[in-house]
Amino acid sequence: MAPRSLRALALLTCLGLGAVTATPWLCRRGGDAAWEGDVETHRALAAGVARFTDGELGREDFTTGSALFDGEWLFGTHMMAGMGFGQTALAHPALRDAHAPRVARAIDALLDPAVRAYDTERHGGEDALATLEAGEGHVAYLGYMGLVLGMHRLLEPDGRHAALHDQVAAALARRLARSPTGLVETYPGEVYPVDNLAAFGALGLHARATGADHDALLERFAARLRRDYVDPETGLLVQATTPDGRRADAPRGSGTALGAYFASFADAALSRELHDALRAELARHHFGFGTVREYPEGTAGRGDIDSGPIVLGAGLSATGFSLAGARIHGDEAHFRAVHATATLWGAPRRFGERAEWVAGGPLGNAILFAMVTARPAREAP
Repeated sequence: MAPRSLRALALLTCLGLGAVTATPWLCRRGGDAAWEGDVETHRALAAGVARFTDGELGREDFTTGSALFDGEWLFGTHMMAGMGFGQTALAHPALRDAHAPRVARAIDALLDPAVRAYDTERHGGEDALATLEAGEGHVAYLGYMGLVLGMHRLLEPDGRHAALHDQVAAALARRLARSPTGLVETYPGEVYPVDNLAAFGALGLHARATGADHDALLERFAARLRRDYVDPETGLLVQATTPDGRRADAPRGSGTALGAYFASFADAALSRELHDALRAELARHHFGFGTVREYPEGTAGRGDIDSGPIVLGAGLSATGFSLAGARIHGDEAHFRAVHATATLWGAPRRFGERAEWVAGGPLGNAILFAMVTARPAREAP
């Protein structure tokens, strides 16, 4: 080989090694403050999310190609923002006065007929709030909103949404207790265990905030979930079932990771089991970066709107959602590795006092805000 070629090869080798070593270091720099729950980091992330939620956000701001999914993403943006604002208000007295009202405004957004229209339309015009006394189903809308209502109740026990919180909790408890399968429908004919874990977590928060006794129901739900809807081979959460309780989809990373977060508000042990299964079966760490597979090894699947893009088996949603379980259960190695991946692909940037994930859009920023600020189990909720 000619000397010039050797010099070129040496240069390329050095550049390659430099990229392999420097890129993870650069991407991991923000992990310290995020892991430690630095108040200024949380303040900046909140300001970034508020830029979206304080504006005139609507379905037209999402481009999934489906009116249903655009509506779900609009709802999810406000819901995850409310969780993030609540978690940071509870964690930092310095942020409480500013962030507690933002939780209440998130609830106002979730109650907006335009924001809840996706659920109403999917139920043929039946409004979830009109079913509280005697209806069925609607477990995702009511469960996810119930979590934000619980956050607000912890911050303001006698706040303006207290009565609604009690009504939603009562509706969720009645529906779970009456279900012959232990699960409640999200939409007619569609049942997702992870959405039921949102209801489970919402009842856990209601108990903490009000002293209500949901213990027996929560214990029955957890036992039924472990028995029927957690895969016995992998410990992962089944993604979907039929209305009569039969498995309709594989156990998957996105549902398991998000389910671990929701379960933490009602049952720390169940949450830990789901996170540990995800770590054992789906988590991958390479060169300082962390990802989470959407499907277990040997299980084929192309993913869907819940999984987000899947690249070489790694799911966008599963990876991002797993930040919460890692922070809740003290899994520092996984948190830092996944945070580095989020930094690489999410392109975080500071705009004065505001921090945003440039590639995340409204929903991505809200989800990462909620996941990164999830409260450690020792500081629950």
